[in-house]
Amino acid sequence: MVMKKFAAALLAVTVTTAFLSGCGSAKAKAKETEDCCGYTLNLGASGDAALNNPLVQLADEKGYFADKKLKITQTKLENPGAVMYDALSVGKIDAAYAQVVPPVSYGAQGYDVTLIGGVLSGGMVAVCLPENYDELKDIGNWKGRTIGVIQMSTSELTTRNALKDYGLSGDDVEFIMIEDYSSIALSTAKGNVDIGFVGSNYVDQAIEAGCVVLTTLYDIKKDYVCCRQSAYTKNLEENRDAYLYYLEGQIKAYKDINTDQEGTVKSLAKATGESEDYIYSYIYDTETSAHRTYNPDPNYNGVQGIYDIMLEQKYVESDRKLNEFYDISVYADALKAVIAENPDDKFFADMKDYFIENNSQYPDFENKFGSSFWG
Repeated sequence: MVMKKFAAALLAVTVTTAFLSGCGSAKAKAKETEDCCGYTLNLGASGDAALNNPLVQLADEKGYFADKKLKITQTKLENPGAVMYDALSVGKIDAAYAQVVPPVSYGAQGYDVTLIGGVLSGGMVAVCLPENYDELKDIGNWKGRTIGVIQMSTSELTTRNALKDYGLSGDDVEFIMIEDYSSIALSTAKGNVDIGFVGSNYVDQAIEAGCVVLTTLYDIKKDYVCCRQSAYTKNLEENRDAYLYYLEGQIKAYKDINTDQEGTVKSLAKATGESEDYIYSYIYDTETSAHRTYNPDPNYNGVQGIYDIMLEQKYVESDRKLNEFYDISVYADALKAVIAENPDDKFFADMKDYFIENNSQYPDFENKFGSSFWG
């Protein structure tokens, strides 16, 4: 059964893939509380890293949520994979943040999971043996080569989706499924695969084993979609304003990350307890982060490409259209509200242009989000 296949594979994928999460209450409730918070959101959290979702953590630390009377809490879950989305689909948590495959898979199969926005792009690196570098640096020469990936990972699906940009198809290369990044690094070093995709924090291990950096996934597919943000569908329908304010805060935090490096590093160090050097390395150093970027924009177009590959590979079987479980209107309304508060701010105006460019495949986009929408 496809769902069982997906759940089993998902557990393997998520143990080794960065399933970052932010903060957020068991139900979003539109009521005044003693501490003046009119809304609460409980976000599922996984992993022990202090820095999980910089957009949420920065927005919280700078008071953007409090400005809208939104209180963020979190629930720690033992496993970041199927457990996270089982919890979300029955309302044990209000929102989740994870690699794109789980929410798309759950939504496609009719669970009460609705994608509402993006978070992460970048962070993946392709490595190879030094003697293969000169030939493989031209992706057109990947034909007939083997590529080591974690099954259903962002690197597998994005690479399959991107090959057509280089005149290749998924049939022109052989994807070798390997259980974790350490094993991929070693397999590449031993010559068992020609190209291996590893997380940026495994690059040193790959180099020590004898590999060199070939390219980053960002260089193959700019702004490719990775982690997405999702909501418990029933709660989103009943308490939409809570999610609206949640994204408004992240939109403002996104500007801070891109325009105030010093202030962002200090704020996130304060919020997480990590050193300023660590924050800088994780977010701003393109070499150590492999172009890791954070953007709350839904990027519907990019997710559509990933969904198409998932259906093609039969990682999920569904007749549902992506827009049936991806609601980009919450982000659009949030961005529109931020722009109304800051009508002369070029950064937010550029975010609007980015939204229009990267969500244009959403059905009836022009009528719903064209010039008349923005006023």
